[in-house]
Amino acid sequence: MMSGLTVGKSRRERLRFMTLTSSPEAKGRNLNADFRALKMRILRKFHFKMKYWKIRTNEGNGVLHIVYRGKYIPQRWLSAQWADIHKSPIVDIRSLYETRKGLRGIVFYLVGNYLAKQSFERMSWGYSWVFPAFLSCWRRLIEKYGFKQALYLWRRLLCSSFTVTS
Repeated sequence: MMSGLTVGKSRRERLRFMTLTSSPEAKGRNLNADFRALKMRILRKFHFKMKYWKIRTNEGNGVLHIVYRGKYIPQRWLSAQWADIHKSPIVDIRSLYETRKGLRGIVFYLVGNYLAKQSFERMSWGYSWVFPAFLSCWRRLIEKYGFKQALYLWRRLLCSSFTVTS
């Protein structure tokens, strides 16, 4: 999560937090497939691809907690779309602001308030959350330079002016 937040901060992108719930009526539906359908509607309506990190928990009937970088999406519109796609109108969307603890404050807030209290099922991220194959790049840096030096190099890479085409 931290890598994508760092990229977003270096590009001055807005950070947002979205929660998509499931209702008993959504039983048997594929939560991730329905999220893909929602992303397509967001692209068509608001003309941007979501750069996101998400975690699926098994609270209730299944919930997606999503951190994304991008434009404002009205809660009412989001609720109507999610109700149409996933039969679950209860959604939450809000801006994330850096605390005095920086990006770590956001991570600690999300983990402490949303993720640590629920049963974690799956974590994933979008293609452009950081850059394609970023995880294997991070692992190679650790193998070659050790953790401390790799972390220093990683932060420099993420804050550089590289661009991801999508």
